[in-house]
Amino acid sequence: MIRFARPLSLALLSSAALAQVGGPATSLSGNPALSDYARSGNTLSAPDGTQIVLSSRGPYLAGATVTLPTFDAARAGQLLGVLTGYGDGLGTPYAGYLDNPQVKPQLNTPAGTSVNAEQYLITTRQTGGKLQFSVKLSEVPASAFASSANATGPTKAAVVLRLFSDFQCPYCEQFETQTWPTLKAELQKNFGGKVRVEFHQLPLEQLHPNARAAAEASECAAAQRQFWAYKDTLFDPRNWATWTAAANPNPNFLALASTLKLNADSFKTCLANRDGKAQVDAGLKEASVVGVNGTPTLYVNGYKVPNIYDPAATLQLIRYVLGQ
Repeated sequence: MIRFARPLSLALLSSAALAQVGGPATSLSGNPALSDYARSGNTLSAPDGTQIVLSSRGPYLAGATVTLPTFDAARAGQLLGVLTGYGDGLGTPYAGYLDNPQVKPQLNTPAGTSVNAEQYLITTRQTGGKLQFSVKLSEVPASAFASSANATGPTKAAVVLRLFSDFQCPYCEQFETQTWPTLKAELQKNFGGKVRVEFHQLPLEQLHPNARAAAEASECAAAQRQFWAYKDTLFDPRNWATWTAAANPNPNFLALASTLKLNADSFKTCLANRDGKAQVDAGLKEASVVGVNGTPTLYVNGYKVPNIYDPAATLQLIRYVLGQ
């Protein structure tokens, strides 16, 4: 899989991106960039011979296949920007990718090339002088994820939220304290407890020296069936500011366990023996397989949430998965 460079600021535009592919099927209606296209069913046709074939998933636009009559990288980039909602932010680097001398020979192979950009999978090939690309939401296969014991909700839920998190990551703390309470309430309100939520360990040890220790401590709490309460305690802003700055956070972890009335001796022994190490190691291995290299990262089934701090983006992706 080839990845082309794109501005980091795209993360700030991700809510807008879901207004197109992955969003309501009506989202392209009235788009001025497509004003000269004639529509017949799911096909849009331009006077120059360019065609866009749309696919749907319930009321949502699931993908699009664009065929240009000639190799026109700039035009392809413009249309990709329209279909993803990212405009030049994604279209310009995609056009540069198509003009890359190392990429061009691969476009003439039967499979073409596939590239991940933000939450999208873009496949491109050239046939008989025509340039064709398809765009859809990138989906990680379910087999790539490991089951997490730190989960709440129905075991066989149609929708699974998979959160990869680092206890010492300030962005994870922001998500837990500012976003998660709202999202949790919306999940209950809109889906009535039918969504399963999993916590997947991903301590970024190179950046956060106490992250692994905290992850292992949370697994010690999990051994006493108190993972979620302990997780919330670790992320509490007052506690978080203290243990993240400690040279040796274990006394802090023991104190927090005491506030939850965990068995002190068992918890202390678990910490000393590093009984949670295997679970944390498994989380790191899983993240490598899935391709997660930053926290917090949230998936709805196999689809990555583009803006984890926007509950509406997560809710829309859930509805997309359900086709509702």
